[in-house]
Amino acid sequence: MSTGHKEFVGPFRLYHLIRVGTTYEIWAVQPLDDNTPLGMKWLPPGEKHTRQASNDLKHEFNVGKTLDHKAIIKTHEFGTGRDGTYLTMELFKTPNLKQQIIEGVARLHYRLEEILSNAALGLEHMHKQGWAHRDVKPDNYLVDKENNVRLIDFTISRKIRKGISKIFSGKAPVQGTYSYMPPEQIRGKEVDARADIYSFGCMVYELMTGKLPFTGSSSSELLNKHLKARPPDLSVLQKNIQPDFGKLVHRMLAKDPNDRPDSLMEFYRELKAGRCFHIKPKPPLSAEEEAAKKSEEDGLK
Repeated sequence: MSTGHKEFVGPFRLYHLIRVGTTYEIWAVQPLDDNTPLGMKWLPPGEKHTRQASNDLKHEFNVGKTLDHKAIIKTHEFGTGRDGTYLTMELFKTPNLKQQIIEGVARLHYRLEEILSNAALGLEHMHKQGWAHRDVKPDNYLVDKENNVRLIDFTISRKIRKGISKIFSGKAPVQGTYSYMPPEQIRGKEVDARADIYSFGCMVYELMTGKLPFTGSSSSELLNKHLKARPPDLSVLQKNIQPDFGKLVHRMLAKDPNDRPDSLMEFYRELKAGRCFHIKPKPPLSAEEEAAKKSEEDGLK
């Protein structure tokens, strides 16, 4: 643990390490003057504490403090000093969607419509505040068992440029996660809400099927597929998909941003007007029910 048995960072007591990333550590902390637990994204002192890493955390704070939606993680404080640099936020201790996908997407399907509705509304709020997230993926959505959602990680978010400023903005840095990256972001163009809609579509595709729309044996092959290839038809991989919903997801994955839905509110309204699945999935059996079922099956043998 890089804390070196450190117990405090600024006016906060570290009490539970949640995750260690390549640059930052995520902790549950408690303010010295309050009993309310918080989350902390911490850049410890040391060789990883570069100016760029510290600036990225300050940028994430500046984005987060402009957002106020129940489906977006609440940002609180930013600080830097001899203890390193930190950002405090709402503590929302639950696995992210990627972790839940790995456990099996079928376990999510009975509640997927509510999860997607909440996730879409949070990202729509971010767009209305003038920001493109630019790294929409299941890893950046926390979802609890009651379908409460929190969108996280605004490290590479950028202001959505319009009009003349967009034309003369120059080449944008190519950042993001390759498996979910829209063609215009790969090309280094300035992006708007429709880039996030593409990434959101990749996530929906994965949640429906357990598979990404594109894979490759190398980064260049994967990115080239985002630029040129058509994803496998959802109805081939997910027989229970409602046809209109399948068409909506494929529209989200259009190469040309103009062919995608204009906003996630459009996605939300179409989802509410229809449904994801032709036959509504049932909740998975509990561990006790699974054991009882297995016992019954064994007795019939």
